[in-house]
Parts: sequence; structure tokens; C-alpha cells
Amino acid sequence: MENLYKYTVAGHTFAVSLPDGYSEQEHLSPYIPFRTHDDAAPLFTLRLEEADRLRALNPGKVLDCLNDEAPYFWLLKSEGEGYPYNFGFSYTKGHPDCIVMCSADMSDNVVYVPSAYASRLAEFALSNAMMLLYTFRTNPYDTLMVHASVISHRGGAYMFLGRSGTGKSTHSRLWLENIEDAVLLNDDNPVIRMINGEAIIYGTPWSGKTPCYKNESLPLKAVVRLSQAPYNRIAQLPPLQAYASLMPACSCMRWDRISTEALHKTVEKVIMKVRGWHLECLPDADAAHVCHDAVTV
Repeated sequence: MENLYKYTVAGHTFAVSLPDGYSEQEHLSPYIPFRTHDDAAPLFTLRLEEADRLRALNPGKVLDCLNDEAPYFWLLKSEGEGYPYNFGFSYTKGHPDCIVMCSADMSDNVVYVPSAYASRLAEFALSNAMMLLYTFRTNPYDTLMVHASVISHRGGAYMFLGRSGTGKSTHSRLWLENIEDAVLLNDDNPVIRMINGEAIIYGTPWSGKTPCYKNESLPLKAVVRLSQAPYNRIAQLPPLQAYASLMPACSCMRWDRISTEALHKTVEKVIMKVRGWHLECLPDADAAHVCHDAVTV
């Protein structure tokens, strides 16, 4: 017997099927605030299944192992009739800890975990698979998943970008500690949607190491790229630089031409509506004030 759960994130609904022995509370707790009973057909369905040996699934030849740190993302050439590629995720670069196999349009999908470690790997496998599928299936609908930290402040949202280790979470924390009415919306993977010509940013079940799973949305007021410096200085970016600043932070199936073209169009729409900034900064209270005073005007 399987148990089906439906969730809506940024207006997009998807479904997850768990076999007996797995519970929403234990394996999908970040998704509970996004639970829906809407009858709308889901954009995609993901089933969790156990396998004695992942290699026995014949997922195909490994083409690449991506990411600089865990979770590592594996791209494999599919030998089946579904989507041209299968995918894997792992804690180390040794081998995939789980395998995702998809239908041709990624609407019907299975994530396999090894039976011997199934309970321990289930949440890891489900969450990474759902992020992948969500990114691909929402891509045509002016939707971006962004690697960023977001603060809500007096009716608007302010998104902080930067390379890993730049201090996105630190800068959000500085706003929380020093800027009145600042509240964390998401600390790792918020979603932006263009709706009626406006950029709206949403909380998601994907918030990295910070347990911040808010089913909330706000108008996006500024996109701020951070870089470390021995001083605090902020400057507004012209549109081309703002585009180049936001683009690398967006998740996308970059091997898929249609997805990449849709990504470029959506980023362009966001930049045309939302100001982009570059903040060179120290990890101190003054950095939060300098940023706040510029971007909230």
C-alpha cells in the first residue's frame, strides 16, 4: 500500500508517494506547511522505492558528477525509454546513494534507495529528487529556483546571492540582528515567479541547513550579490551586470536547450522589474545598515 501526499510550492502542485513503513512526519516534515488537498493535477509525481542493488537498475553510463560539495549530483545516460538521462545524488563522490528515473516528460518518476540503507537515505533522496523535478517541471512557467538567502522586511523581500562561503546566511543574520522588522523567509533555495508582470518570491521546503519552511510570498524588491571586502560599499548594477549576477544562482537543467532558453527569458523579466546591487562587505552590523539604507529606498 502506498500513501500519496500533495504539496503546493509557489503555486505549483506536485505529489509524493511513500510505501508502507514511511511517514510524512518522519521523511517529509519540511513539506508539511505546503500540504494541499487541491484536486488539481500535479505537475509531477515522485514515488519512493527500495532496490536491493542500485546497479541492478541499469541506470546507464555515468557522464558527470557535479557540485563542489555534498549533495553531489550525478548525470547518467539512460538506456531506457524515458527521459534521456537518469540522475543520482550522494554524500560522497564515490557512487550515487540514490537513483532517480523519469518518464520522458518527467511527470512520472521514481527515486530508488538501497534497501539496506533505505530509512536513513529516504529524506535525502526524496528532497533532492523533488528539487530536481520541481526545477525542470516549473521552468516553462516563469519560475526560478535560486541559490540565495532571503529576508522579508515591511512588505517586501530582499534576496542575497553569492558564491558558496561568501556569507549569504551571515548577511541575513546581520539583518535579523540589526534591522527592525527583518524576518528570514528562506536561507537556501527560494523560488521566484513572474506573475502579472511582477516578481514574487516564495518560501519553500528547501532551506539548506536552516529549518525555515515558510509557505509565504512577497514582492521581490532587490537582488543583492555579496562579495567579501575590507570595507562596506554598495552600488546599483546596470541591467546587463544584474542579469549576469542573477543567472549563475538559478537552478536549471543546463544540458536541456529548451529549459535553458526558458531560464534566460525569466531571468531577463526579473531583472527588468527588480533592481540589482553589488554589496562589497564585512561581516558586521554596518554592512546590514549600508545594504538596508540603499535597497529599501
